[in-house]
Amino acid sequence: MQKSINKLRILTPEKFQAEYPHIFKRNFGEIALNRVHFCKAECLRQAVTGTFAIPRKTKLTGDKITFGYCIAEEQLIFIENQDYIKVEMKKVREYQDEERTSPLLLLFDWMEYLIKDDMLFLQDYEEKLSHLEEELLEGNMEDFDRKILLSRKELSVLSAYYEQLSDMGETLQQNAARHQTEQEALLFGLFCEKAGRLYDMVQTLKEYSMQLREMHQTQIDIRQNEIMKVLTIVTTLFMPLTLIAGWYGMNFAHMPELTAPGGYGIICVVCLLLIAVEIWIFKKKGWFK
Repeated sequence: MQKSINKLRILTPEKFQAEYPHIFKRNFGEIALNRVHFCKAECLRQAVTGTFAIPRKTKLTGDKITFGYCIAEEQLIFIENQDYIKVEMKKVREYQDEERTSPLLLLFDWMEYLIKDDMLFLQDYEEKLSHLEEELLEGNMEDFDRKILLSRKELSVLSAYYEQLSDMGETLQQNAARHQTEQEALLFGLFCEKAGRLYDMVQTLKEYSMQLREMHQTQIDIRQNEIMKVLTIVTTLFMPLTLIAGWYGMNFAHMPELTAPGGYGIICVVCLLLIAVEIWIFKKKGWFK
């Protein structure tokens, strides 16, 4: 394990620039680490360099954990402004107790550590979407649009993250193959497959969230149709009465019902009969279901 520790260094950007000014200034000098937005690997003539931008699982849409790395002079060098790597590398050593003599294998251990529990995390996220579906089926649609929109944003962040890790692993695999290190090439190939499976799982969850959104929209459409149905029935019921009221509101002369002793009662009875007939027709056609 001591050999593994000697292969690892953690430096600030300033110290890295001072000790390794010849490697790749643009990565860690002119561009601040807090402006890093994605994971990547670049294979240069003198070194392998890159960056990590890791979403925080407690708040996926928030600020990411960003730092750089460099493999040069038989050492894995992490470049960070905080103490995130120092704390997490202790956990990595507990997770991987095998002695590593290659800095590229140390980087592989780190990348494996990053995704070791992610499948369980995604399964828990699927349970979260299932609970959201149950609430929707129970008619509890309060803040549903906001919740599903947040879920889609979080899944988009995870989708990009795993895709970047897969591309990063593929680059490192090609670099290992070019230097004829079969073990490292095989391990990074396996990492690509794991990251690919996580990416596929996220795509499945994104489709699930889309189905929930469509289900919600369908329920809204059904409610709107029910409201329109009620309004249509009410309008249809009273349309003949409105027509009769309009006729007699004209007050033309020589309308016999105006002067007939029982004219008012007759019109009331006719209106009630019309409503009764309409209700019977609506029930027969099943409009009240």
